[in-house]
Amino acid sequence: MQSALCQSESVRRVFNFNTNWAFYRGDAIGAEAINYDDKNWTEVSIPHTMRLEKKHNGGNRNYQGIAWYRRYFKLKKSDQGKRITVNFEGVQKNCEVFLNGEKVNEHFGGYLGFVVDITEKVKFEKNNVLAVRVSNMDDPFTPPGKAQAKLDFNYYGGIYRDVTLVISNKLYISDPLETDKIAGGGVFVTFPKVEKQRAEVNIKTHIVNRCNDNASLTLITAIKDKSGQEVASVNSKGTLTANSDQEYVQDLVVKKPSLWHPDHPYLYQLESRVYNGKDLVDLKTTPIGIRTISFKSPAGKADGFYINGEKLYLRGANRHQSYQNIGDAASNSMQWRDALQIKKGGFNAVRASHYPQSPSFLDACDQLGLLVIECEPGWQFFSKDSVFVARSFQQIREMVRRDRNHPSVFLWETSLNESPTPDYWAKEAVRIAHEEMPNDQMFTADDFFAKGRKYYDVSYKVINEDGTDPMPTMPSLTREWGDTWIADPQKENGLRASRMYTSKGLLNQCVLRQKALNGTMLEDEGGYWDHARLDANERIGGYFLWTYNDYTRGSDAVTAFSGVVDIDRYEKFGYYQLQAMQDARNPVYGPMVFIASYNNRPDLDSALVVFSNCDKVKLYRNSKLIGEQTRAGNSPTASFVAAKDGSPYYRFSAGNYEPGELKAEGIIDGKVVCSYSVKTPETPDHLEIEIADRGIQTVANGSDMIPVYIKVCDKNGTVVSNVAPLQSYELNLSVSGEGTLIGAHDPRVNVANQQAEGGIGYGIIRTTDKSGKITVNATSPGLKSANISFQSLPFNGICLADGEHVKWQQESGTNDSVSVNEIAVKQPVIKLSADMFSLLDGGRDGLEKLADGNPRTIWRTFSDKLPIELKIDLGKPFGLLGSRIIWGKDSDWYTYSLQGSSDGINWVDLISERRVSGQDYKPVFYEATQVRYIKMKLPEVLPERSKAAIGDIELYGLPLSLPN
Repeated sequence: MQSALCQSESVRRVFNFNTNWAFYRGDAIGAEAINYDDKNWTEVSIPHTMRLEKKHNGGNRNYQGIAWYRRYFKLKKSDQGKRITVNFEGVQKNCEVFLNGEKVNEHFGGYLGFVVDITEKVKFEKNNVLAVRVSNMDDPFTPPGKAQAKLDFNYYGGIYRDVTLVISNKLYISDPLETDKIAGGGVFVTFPKVEKQRAEVNIKTHIVNRCNDNASLTLITAIKDKSGQEVASVNSKGTLTANSDQEYVQDLVVKKPSLWHPDHPYLYQLESRVYNGKDLVDLKTTPIGIRTISFKSPAGKADGFYINGEKLYLRGANRHQSYQNIGDAASNSMQWRDALQIKKGGFNAVRASHYPQSPSFLDACDQLGLLVIECEPGWQFFSKDSVFVARSFQQIREMVRRDRNHPSVFLWETSLNESPTPDYWAKEAVRIAHEEMPNDQMFTADDFFAKGRKYYDVSYKVINEDGTDPMPTMPSLTREWGDTWIADPQKENGLRASRMYTSKGLLNQCVLRQKALNGTMLEDEGGYWDHARLDANERIGGYFLWTYNDYTRGSDAVTAFSGVVDIDRYEKFGYYQLQAMQDARNPVYGPMVFIASYNNRPDLDSALVVFSNCDKVKLYRNSKLIGEQTRAGNSPTASFVAAKDGSPYYRFSAGNYEPGELKAEGIIDGKVVCSYSVKTPETPDHLEIEIADRGIQTVANGSDMIPVYIKVCDKNGTVVSNVAPLQSYELNLSVSGEGTLIGAHDPRVNVANQQAEGGIGYGIIRTTDKSGKITVNATSPGLKSANISFQSLPFNGICLADGEHVKWQQESGTNDSVSVNEIAVKQPVIKLSADMFSLLDGGRDGLEKLADGNPRTIWRTFSDKLPIELKIDLGKPFGLLGSRIIWGKDSDWYTYSLQGSSDGINWVDLISERRVSGQDYKPVFYEATQVRYIKMKLPEVLPERSKAAIGDIELYGLPLSLPN
């Protein structure tokens, strides 16, 4: 993971530029100037978020505004005549870059990197100041474009991915994000023909000569295997004239290639060497994976996904890049830990929802074997504005250019997620993607009932509402399943669950998800019709669970507890449920068994659920055998799951509840190959600390991060999990030595003095730039304390030296204000009943669902015929203050209007015609007097074939007294 920041070859020196930055939250006039007084700023390291936030920071409560960063540096005179660039991997979301007071670049968009050439501007042997002004304010012109208050994630802001400074010769291999060449720039590797005996490799290398002299150029390209042995090479010679550039196309053959596959993700190293005469002037190494993919069988049937000619069922998860407290600003090692956890969780694929994610995350997916759906930034928003359209198309180009060489990326979501994009936009988006990657390995995707099937190569959710297949020739995946936005985690009976409550919710989440996996199309059973029946669909290529991790969003104060892991990445029961979907005999995953219980609820733990992919499972309570079941015998409990080689959960009846120890054994070929036990938690006794490195040691580069868990345990070391919702314990956490606890001095986020959730606390440690011992201490009133020490490794890269500046203060928290948020206003609710509702056509079926106070009971029309007109008779006049409509399908778009009347004849507009997404369920406030009758018109529902669907209607107001 250090390779992204350093290379040993002196011809191209890559410096870690992450440390010794000064930061100011807010706008600072003149902060670009070299002599600006920044003595009151704070010292920070990159990755950095504009402000640390509380764990549950939803509801548009994170900081939105302006922030400044300044970095002082000096370069040696010996570097004069070299090319010098600063590479930003991600700045959220718009920024201006200044060098020594002069603006040198600006960038729009928070999810793709950019390059700043400072060759002609930098001073040698003198102080230089790089200043960056960052804005994470709402911007409707830059995708995703949607205002954060209505967005399903957050714009955390800041320079939140790596920054490097690169010194190279002026005869060099270009960067594809800087060059802006269609299907070009940098190194572009494709595989025209892949067979087991030989693979054809095509390499296009773009070389730039910024020298004033012609170059006698030689390009040597070689492919090396894992042992460093050269397996193929080719060289090209020619003259590259002064101040020009040229693309060199080369072809190689690798005999008997080791093919890349999620079960054996073999990577070669493609080495590109550029010589001017006999002098080596540039070197670049590109990891490559040789593979071929298709969404049709060799016979041409759209019956699944194929890699290297073999069918592979995709079991994926959706991942958001945000973390507790630090938002999106996670180090490379944190990205790798996520990929590793996803892989070990039984997944072979991940959807990078809803934006391009860190290059380090994709590097990890390449090495670990996770197929990736790459997504253009977007979520339920489209603007016809020419600037928005142009930027959306440019981001498709940059996304493909950045990630086209990753073998893990198999599908390009060149669409704005769940957005009402017009026909012309979809057509052009697909054209651009294929133009940037003009071969048969480029596949684009969108929802089937959007504009997808006209232009896209693969469609999500190819199914009719009655379960039939509308287009058997269209490749099909399900991009999201396993969640509903109206789930209430406090009730512990739905698809969102948190350990802050109890095991009841964690278990019920799994029960509903198995029903969905097994093909249910009923919402009260955890499914939905457009999930495409998942494992029950004969030709589906696979699915992507919503979600891998819990996350917060601007649109809702309640955290989205849809993950199989918490925001802090601690596993829930559902993590092990999906782990059981993989073959125990596949060495990548192996055998597993897990008891979905804390064994602390007498009302739950007499009937026990066990996850396992083994041939047989035995369950014991206090050393007594409760029972044994075989995988084959249990298969009929979810036959479609079993038919796709998954393992339905086991149910064991234990009779009367007994506290103590539960133990499960997984058996293959008559032998116990794995086991799991859980003990009933006793009285809290002490704390324990877990360094959650997942085998990835921390590096002393001044910006690496490592997470820790603090556990409240009984005398046996069992975590004291919740018996009742919201039980908690005070935890005091401190870090000493060569590491710092992020947020330790910020009383607003309470990292140093926090409350445990389900018996577990969390913190993230950032390393210093000196290797050595890091010690973590944890205390809690009335409990034995804990401490643990570990070593950070020396950093073997090159950090750019700091320049001359005043000493800055250490970063600490403040109680500064956030952006303007929508404030929940409590209004008097008018009590509605079913007999108040009627339709223009006279129908009344199901209208009682609009007034039952339960948004999960949904009224739907029987046909997709529009428009629809719904009337409400309140029976007497009201002073109306507003309304709230909870739509029946979160990914649909509804166009509606409301009118009010005192007599049913003369009408006034309450809400003029507006288009909203199905997740726009916040109240709309207005004032109207003498309203007895209300008319709701619904002229359009998108995408096509969608039907009108409403969960509930609320009206706010007070009755008016009638005259005597």
